[in-house]
Amino acid sequence: HKMEYFTRHDSMAQAVDAFINLATATDGTSPGAIKIPQHVRRIIGIISTVSIYGAVTIDIGATFTIKLRGKALPQGDQDICLGGISSNEVGTSVGSTFDASPADYLPVDIQLVRGEDLFIDGAHHGTDLGTPFLSVTLVMI
Repeated sequence: HKMEYFTRHDSMAQAVDAFINLATATDGTSPGAIKIPQHVRRIIGIISTVSIYGAVTIDIGATFTIKLRGKALPQGDQDICLGGISSNEVGTSVGSTFDASPADYLPVDIQLVRGEDLFIDGAHHGTDLGTPFLSVTLVMI
Protein backbone atom coordinates (compact mmCIF):
# COMPACT_ATOMS: atom_id res chain seq x y z
CA HIS A 1 0.00 0.00 0.00
CA LYS A 2 1.23 3.45 -0.89
CA MET A 3 1.12 5.77 2.13
CA GLU A 4 -0.03 9.37 1.83
CA TYR A 5 0.80 12.14 4.30
CA PHE A 6 -1.27 15.31 4.65
CA THR A 7 -0.17 18.06 7.05
CA ARG A 8 -2.01 21.11 8.30
CA HIS A 9 -0.92 23.56 11.01
CA ASP A 10 -1.86 26.91 12.47
CA SER A 11 -1.50 29.26 15.39
CA MET A 12 -4.40 28.86 17.76
CA ALA A 13 -5.11 32.30 19.24
CA GLN A 14 -8.81 31.52 19.59
CA ALA A 15 -10.51 31.21 22.99
CA VAL A 16 -10.09 28.06 25.03
CA ASP A 17 -12.43 25.22 23.92
CA ALA A 18 -13.14 26.84 20.52
CA PHE A 19 -12.24 24.86 17.39
CA ILE A 20 -10.58 26.49 14.37
CA ASN A 21 -9.80 24.95 11.01
CA LEU A 22 -6.13 24.03 10.64
CA ALA A 23 -5.84 25.41 7.14
CA THR A 24 -2.14 26.10 6.53
CA ALA A 25 -0.05 23.60 4.57
CA THR A 26 3.68 23.09 5.12
CA ASP A 27 4.49 25.51 2.28
CA GLY A 28 2.47 28.32 3.93
CA THR A 29 -0.44 28.16 1.50
CA SER A 30 -4.09 27.58 2.43
CA PRO A 31 -5.06 24.67 0.17
CA GLY A 32 -8.48 24.06 1.70
CA ALA A 33 -9.92 20.62 2.35
CA ILE A 34 -7.91 17.44 2.02
CA LYS A 35 -9.37 15.59 -0.99
CA ILE A 36 -9.08 11.85 -0.25
CA PRO A 37 -7.16 10.15 -3.09
CA GLN A 38 -8.86 7.27 -4.92
CA HIS A 39 -6.38 4.65 -3.65
CA VAL A 40 -6.74 5.66 0.05
CA ARG A 41 -9.11 3.80 2.38
CA ARG A 42 -8.21 4.85 5.94
CA ILE A 43 -6.17 6.96 8.32
CA ILE A 44 -3.72 4.72 10.19
CA GLY A 45 -1.82 7.32 12.19
CA ILE A 46 -1.71 10.90 13.40
CA ILE A 47 1.59 12.70 13.91
CA SER A 48 1.32 15.87 15.98
CA THR A 49 3.34 18.49 17.78
CA VAL A 50 2.41 21.53 19.88
CA SER A 51 4.32 24.59 21.03
CA ILE A 52 3.74 27.95 22.68
CA TYR A 53 4.84 31.27 21.25
CA GLY A 54 5.55 34.20 23.55
CA ALA A 55 5.95 34.66 27.28
CA VAL A 56 4.66 31.77 29.30
CA THR A 57 2.61 32.63 32.35
CA ILE A 58 3.10 30.83 35.64
CA ASP A 59 1.34 27.49 36.15
CA ILE A 60 -0.31 26.80 32.82
CA GLY A 61 -1.75 23.58 31.53
CA ALA A 62 -3.74 22.69 28.46
CA THR A 63 -4.70 19.73 26.33
CA PHE A 64 -5.05 19.73 22.55
CA THR A 65 -7.86 18.09 20.57
CA ILE A 66 -8.51 17.74 16.87
CA LYS A 67 -11.85 17.24 15.19
CA LEU A 68 -11.78 15.45 11.86
CA ARG A 69 -14.87 16.39 9.87
CA GLY A 70 -16.27 16.27 6.36
CA LYS A 71 -17.96 13.94 3.87
CA ALA A 72 -14.81 11.76 3.83
CA LEU A 73 -15.80 10.31 7.23
CA PRO A 74 -18.57 7.70 6.85
CA GLN A 75 -18.87 7.38 10.64
CA GLY A 76 -19.18 11.14 11.19
CA ASP A 77 -16.93 13.61 12.99
CA GLN A 78 -14.06 12.17 15.01
CA ASP A 79 -12.70 14.00 18.12
CA ILE A 80 -9.19 12.93 19.11
CA CYS A 81 -7.08 14.07 22.08
CA LEU A 82 -3.46 14.63 21.03
CA GLY A 83 -1.81 15.45 24.37
CA GLY A 84 -1.01 18.39 26.56
CA ILE A 85 1.52 20.98 27.61
CA SER A 86 2.17 22.54 31.00
CA SER A 87 4.50 24.76 33.01
CA ASN A 88 4.83 24.68 36.78
CA GLU A 89 6.95 27.45 38.22
CA VAL A 90 7.82 28.26 41.82
CA GLY A 91 8.25 31.96 42.43
CA THR A 92 7.09 35.03 40.61
CA SER A 93 8.41 34.54 37.09
CA VAL A 94 9.16 31.84 34.58
CA GLY A 95 12.86 31.38 33.89
CA SER A 96 14.36 31.22 30.43
CA THR A 97 14.18 27.67 29.07
CA PHE A 98 14.41 25.96 25.72
CA ASP A 99 12.80 22.60 25.13
CA ALA A 100 12.64 20.66 21.88
CA SER A 101 10.36 17.65 21.69
CA PRO A 102 9.83 15.17 18.87
CA ALA A 103 6.41 14.84 17.32
CA ASP A 104 4.01 12.29 18.83
CA TYR A 105 2.59 9.39 16.82
CA LEU A 106 -0.90 8.06 17.58
CA PRO A 107 -2.00 4.89 15.77
CA VAL A 108 -5.65 5.05 14.65
CA ASP A 109 -7.99 3.20 12.32
CA ILE A 110 -10.41 5.69 10.75
CA GLN A 111 -12.31 4.68 7.63
CA LEU A 112 -12.44 7.17 4.72
CA VAL A 113 -14.57 7.75 1.62
CA ARG A 114 -12.49 8.17 -1.52
CA GLY A 115 -12.81 11.44 -3.43
CA GLU A 116 -14.49 13.29 -0.57
CA ASP A 117 -13.29 16.25 1.53
CA LEU A 118 -11.70 16.05 4.97
CA PHE A 119 -11.03 18.97 7.33
CA ILE A 120 -8.88 19.11 10.47
CA ASP A 121 -10.02 21.46 13.24
CA GLY A 122 -8.00 22.10 16.38
CA ALA A 123 -8.73 23.33 19.90
CA HIS A 124 -6.92 23.78 23.20
CA HIS A 125 -8.56 23.26 26.58
CA GLY A 126 -7.59 24.30 30.12
CA THR A 127 -5.49 27.37 30.87
CA ASP A 128 -5.31 30.01 28.14
CA LEU A 129 -1.83 29.60 26.66
CA GLY A 130 -1.83 32.79 24.61
CA THR A 131 -0.87 31.64 21.11
CA PRO A 132 -0.10 27.94 20.96
CA PHE A 133 0.76 26.30 17.65
CA LEU A 134 -0.52 22.90 16.50
CA SER A 135 0.77 20.83 13.61
CA VAL A 136 -0.99 17.62 12.51
CA THR A 137 -0.01 15.07 9.88
CA LEU A 138 -2.50 12.37 8.87
CA VAL A 139 -0.96 9.09 7.69
CA MET A 140 -3.25 7.33 5.20
CA ILE A 141 -3.20 4.07 3.26
